[in-house]
Amino acid sequence: MATESLLDTSTSKALLVKKAHDMNSGLLLLVVSTLLLCSAARMQAALVPEEESALESIRTSFNQPKWTGDPCSNAQWITCSGLSQPDNVWKLNLEKQNLTGTIPADITKFRQVRELILAGNRLDGQIPDFSNMTSLQNLDLSDNNLSGRIPDTSVLTNLTRILLQDNPLGGPIPELDNLNSLQILDLTNIQANGTVPLSIEKIEKATEIYLGHNPQLSGTLPAMSNLIHLKFFNAGFCALSGNIPDLKNTGGLETLDLQMNDFSGDFPTALLRHESLRLLYLNNNPRLSGSIPDTSMLKSLQEIGLWNNRLETFPLDLVNLTQLVQIDVHNNTMTGNLPDLPAGVDQITNGVYLKSLVLDSNNLSGVIDPAIGTLTSLKELRIRNNNFSGPMAEEVGLLQNLQILDLRNNQFSGNVPRSLANLPNLHTLLLDNNRFTGIPDVLLNKSRLLISYTNNDNIRIIYATSATGLSTGAKIGIVIGVLAASVIIAVSATILYNRRHKKFDAGQLSAHDMPEAAKSFSLKEIKAITQNHKRVIGKGGFGPVYFGKLVDGKEVAVKVRATDSKQGAEEFLNEVRLLSRLHHRNLVSLVGYCLESHQQILLYDYMSKGTLYDHLYQSSESDISNPDNPSSSTNEMSLHEPLTWKTRLDIAINAARGLEYLHKDCNPPVIHRDVKSSNILLTEKLLAKVGDLGISKQADEQHSRETLNDSGVSTVIKGTFGYLDPEYFTRNRLTTKSDVYSFGMVLLEIITAKKPQTQKFVHSSAKNIIDWVQGALSSDQLESVVDPNLFNEYDRESMIMVVETALLCLRPKGTKRPEMGDVVRVLTKALQMDLGYVDSSSTTDSHRRVSKTADLIAPLTSSSIVSSSSRSFSLQSLPSWDTDAR
Repeated sequence: MATESLLDTSTSKALLVKKAHDMNSGLLLLVVSTLLLCSAARMQAALVPEEESALESIRTSFNQPKWTGDPCSNAQWITCSGLSQPDNVWKLNLEKQNLTGTIPADITKFRQVRELILAGNRLDGQIPDFSNMTSLQNLDLSDNNLSGRIPDTSVLTNLTRILLQDNPLGGPIPELDNLNSLQILDLTNIQANGTVPLSIEKIEKATEIYLGHNPQLSGTLPAMSNLIHLKFFNAGFCALSGNIPDLKNTGGLETLDLQMNDFSGDFPTALLRHESLRLLYLNNNPRLSGSIPDTSMLKSLQEIGLWNNRLETFPLDLVNLTQLVQIDVHNNTMTGNLPDLPAGVDQITNGVYLKSLVLDSNNLSGVIDPAIGTLTSLKELRIRNNNFSGPMAEEVGLLQNLQILDLRNNQFSGNVPRSLANLPNLHTLLLDNNRFTGIPDVLLNKSRLLISYTNNDNIRIIYATSATGLSTGAKIGIVIGVLAASVIIAVSATILYNRRHKKFDAGQLSAHDMPEAAKSFSLKEIKAITQNHKRVIGKGGFGPVYFGKLVDGKEVAVKVRATDSKQGAEEFLNEVRLLSRLHHRNLVSLVGYCLESHQQILLYDYMSKGTLYDHLYQSSESDISNPDNPSSSTNEMSLHEPLTWKTRLDIAINAARGLEYLHKDCNPPVIHRDVKSSNILLTEKLLAKVGDLGISKQADEQHSRETLNDSGVSTVIKGTFGYLDPEYFTRNRLTTKSDVYSFGMVLLEIITAKKPQTQKFVHSSAKNIIDWVQGALSSDQLESVVDPNLFNEYDRESMIMVVETALLCLRPKGTKRPEMGDVVRVLTKALQMDLGYVDSSSTTDSHRRVSKTADLIAPLTSSSIVSSSSRSFSLQSLPSWDTDAR
C-alpha cells in the first residue's frame, strides 16, 4: 500500500508539471501572436493617409529614392513619432541634398511635424504658408534662393528656431508676436527692408538674433529690454540709425555686432557691465561719439572693434581683461595716454592672448612703457598718426612673436633699440616721420625685413662696437694716434659710411630675395632707357611711371618709387620677389629692377593699349581721372572705340586665367589683393594681363593656420574702395576668394560701364551697383543696366550668364563664391554662346534657354542668386574649348 501511495503521488506531480509547462507555452504563444498582429497592423497603417500621400509627392518633386514598406523606417530624411496609430511625421530633413525647384505645397500637410530642414539647397520660388503646421518647432530654410516675402510665422507659437538666412526674400520683417518659445532668429542677408519691428521685444526667450547684411534695413533698434536671455545679437552691415540700445537687462550677452551702420549719440556705457561679453564690434558708425570710461567688468572680452568712429577716450583700465586677443580703435578722436601698462599689460594677457593692438590715427600721447615686453604673444602693434613721444622701450625686443611694428607719424626720439634685430618674426618696421636719432646697422642688414625710416632729420647709423679691455697706456696711445691721424680717420669714416650706406641701398633685399631671372639695371641705364624720364605715362601708389625702350628696342614701363610713397618699400619687396617667379601669358612680366642711391625702380612690359578702365570710361570722361594708368597717355586713349561684347568677354576670360594661375598653380597660392579694372592691362592686340601685384600676398599654409587660430587677425587692409571683399575689410580674413569678389566687381564694370563706387542710378532706388544689377536681373529688365555702348549687340543669355557669375562672385560669404577656375569655364561658355558655338535658342521659352549659372559652377551647391531663368545644364556638359596657352 505504501508503495502504491508513493506511485500515485509521483504521477500527480508529473501531471502538474506538464500542465504548468503547457500553460507557459500557451502564454508565450499568445504574447508572440499579439506582437506579430500589432506589427502587421502597423505595417498596414503606418502613417496618416494624408501624410503618406504627401510624402510620396515630396519624394517625387525632390527626386528622392523610393522606399519599401514603412517610410518612417526606410527613408533617412523622414522621422516619425512612433507614439500613435496611425503615426505622424515629426521631422523632415533634406539638408544639402542639391534640391532644385520650388517647395511643394504638400509639405504643409504635416500638421504634427516638429522639424522642417531644407537648408543648403538651390530651392527657389516663394515659401508656402505654414500656418497650419502649428506643432512646428524648428524651421530651417537657409542657404537657398527663395524669394517673394518673409513668411508670417506669428501663429506658429511653438517655434524655437527660424533660420531663413542667405535667401533673397525681400520685403519687411513681419511682426514677431506670439513667438513665445523662439530662441534663435536668423534673417542674415535676406534683402530685408523697412525697420526692425517693435515686437522683437516680445520674443523673450531669444538667445540668438541675426539681422545683419541687409543694407536696406533702416530705422532705429527697439530697446529690447525684455530679452534677458540674449547671448548673440548681430545687425551689422545695415542702415540702422539712432542710439545703440544699452541691452542692460541681457545679463548673458556674448556677442554684439552693429558695425557698418549709421548709429549716433554717445557710446552706451551700460554695455560695459556685461561680464560675459566676448566680441564687441561697433566700428564704422562715423557719428558714434562719447567716451569709454571703464572696461574693468568685461572680463570675458576677446575682441573689441571700434574703428572709424568719433570716440574720444581710450579705456584707462584694462587690468581685468585677461582674455583679450584683439583691440582695434583706429581712426577715432581719442586723446590721453595709454593705460597703466605695468599693471595693464601684465594683467591683460599675462603674455598669452593679446595678438593685435591697433591704435592708429587718434590723438593719443605719452610714452610706451617698458612693461610692454610682457606681451609675448603680440604680433602687430600699430600706433601711427598719434603724438607718442620719448624713446622706444628696449623691452619691445622681447616680443618674439612680433611681426609688424608701425610707429609712423609720432614724436618718438632717441635710438631705435638694437634688440629689434633679434625678433625672428619681425618683417615690417615702419619708423617714418619721428625724431629718432640713431638706427642700428644690424637692423638695416636684417634679412627679409621691410624697414622704412624717412623724415627722421637727424638720424644716423649706429655701428656695433666690441669691448677691448685696453690698458691706460694703450688708450693714451690710441688718443694720440687719433689726434695725429684725424684727417685720415675722417676721410676713412666718410668712405666707410658711404660704402655702408650704399650697401644698405642694395641690401634692402637680401641676395636670396633678388631674382636671377630679372635683370639688374643701373641708374645710368635707367636714364638712357627713359630718355631722362621724358614721358610720363601714369602714376600709381608706387610712384610715377615712365615710358622706356631698351637697347634691343623692347618697350617697357618704368615704375619709380616716389619719395613720399608710404607703401613703396613693401610693394617693391613683394613685386620683385613674387613677379620674378610668376610666369603666365596673362600676367604683366617683370623685365628688371634697379636698386641704387635710395632709388627703387621696376621695369615691366609696356602695355600699349592701356587698361580696361581706360576703354570702359574713355567715352564719357578724361583718362586723367584714372590715376593708376601705367601704360599710355590721355591722347592715345581718346582714339579707342567702345569694346564689343565679344572683346569684353575675351578680356574677362584672360584676366580670370591670370588670377586662376595665381590661386591654383602657385605654391603657396598668391592673393593679388587689388584686382580692379585699372590693373587689367591690354596689349596691342587687346590681350588682357593682370598687373600691379605690388601688394600681393602669399597664402601659405602656416599663415592660413594662424588666421584660423588667431580669430582672423591678419595684416593691414590693402586694396581699393569699391572692390574690397567685405570679409577682408571687416574681419581681416584674406583668402583667394577676396580676389574673386573683386573680380566680380570688374565683371559688373564690363557689363554696365559703371564704377563700383557709383551710388545713384537712373530710375532706380538702389544705393550700390550690386543691388542695381540684381534688381534688374530679378525683374527681367537686364537691358536697363547694360552699357549703352554695346548697342544691344550681344546674346542675351550670354549676358545673363555673365551677370549671374558676377553676382555669385560678389556673395557676402567667401565660402559661397566660386573658384577662379570655375569662373573661367562659365565665361568661356558665355563666349561660346555669343559666337554661336552653343545654340541659345533651342526652345521657344526665352527663360529656359541656358543652364542656371549656379549649376555650371558645380561646387557651389549651397545657394544661388535671384534670376528669372530656369536652367538645367551641368558643368560637366560643357564642350571642350580651352584656349589657355599655359
